[in-house]
Amino acid sequence: MGPVLVLSSAKLAGGLTALGVIALVLAIAGLYYISRDQELSGSAKTLWVVLVLFFPIVGPLVYFAVRSDW
Repeated sequence: MGPVLVLSSAKLAGGLTALGVIALVLAIAGLYYISRDQELSGSAKTLWVVLVLFFPIVGPLVYFAVRSDW
């Protein structure tokens, strides 16, 4: 039963790593587009940045869905 547990842990770690890379790419892209958005006020940008930093997968996806003119 030991090797099965190790194999499962390795697959879990690989999945978490892939999810981490996706989260990092989405967060960086979201922060880049937020910083370049000329239509957003300072407080709106701050709110979006906080949302992206606290929710690095959902935050950018919501931003891209709401601000679909990118």
